[in-house]
Amino acid sequence: MNSTLIKIGTRASRLARWQADAVQQILEKAGFKTEIVLIQTIGDQLLETSISKIGEKGVFTRALDEALSRGEVDVAVHSTKDIPTEFPDDLEIVAVMKREDPRDVLLACSEEVHFENFSRTFKIGTSSLRRQAFMRNYFPMHEVAELRGNLDTRMEKLKKGEYDGILLAYAGVIRAGFKSYVTQKFPVHVFTPAVAQGAVAVMARKDHPARKSMRSLLNDSTSEIEISAERAFLNRMNGGCHAPIFALATLSPETLSLSGGIAAMDGTQVIRHEIAGPVAQATQLGLQLAETVLSSGGIDLLHGFKN
Repeated sequence: MNSTLIKIGTRASRLARWQADAVQQILEKAGFKTEIVLIQTIGDQLLETSISKIGEKGVFTRALDEALSRGEVDVAVHSTKDIPTEFPDDLEIVAVMKREDPRDVLLACSEEVHFENFSRTFKIGTSSLRRQAFMRNYFPMHEVAELRGNLDTRMEKLKKGEYDGILLAYAGVIRAGFKSYVTQKFPVHVFTPAVAQGAVAVMARKDHPARKSMRSLLNDSTSEIEISAERAFLNRMNGGCHAPIFALATLSPETLSLSGGIAAMDGTQVIRHEIAGPVAQATQLGLQLAETVLSSGGIDLLHGFKN
């Protein structure tokens, strides 16, 4: 039995707790003592405000990372897609856990709500700028409405009939137990996911004595490589959560394939390119793909969002 106590920082939402519990189970199985510490983030405090309008980075991660830097917790468990490309120098992502299915899905209370049903217009809720832009591009006949709140809150709004359907990440839907509400899964070449969608990351201080042990227990090398390419792409695009940026990497034994781009919020344009190369060049491939997207019209879209 390892006498080291690992305090695991997490948000209190159902999905966040699922992620923290998954980390806790692995660490305790290896002999560590653990304790879950619940921390409220600014994103939890402003549940009815659009993420893109809050106006700061790390709305779901900063409070956890600050507690980590202060030594109040030993690790912080994040949805990897929530982690800004820049974070405190004293911290590092020690592990990226095995990624779940990264696709977007449509959830509804009626099986009639899907986009192959052309008999009526649906009101579709989503908080994601990327999903809003894709909806306006691929399914312009339907109404897109802002939807905020944690997963449970969004599902309650769906059940009350405030929306005909809502768009979510399949990974969160599976983990939270709402799979039975899925009426449609979208192919990744159409609804390309957000960067790092479906992956859980564990952050720790660089000087933590159990850092290497936790990495060996929790890290999935394939997911880590794929997400390093996607995050490099996002970093070079410099769009954060304020622009509909998307990317998905896929690793084969010797080759990394990466698709990524940016969309116009009104749905009039989706710029998407692909690249492939050696696994060892994952970060460089992400940067190279971003340059291609920026030079083919992406820079103009980004300037529009920032202005």
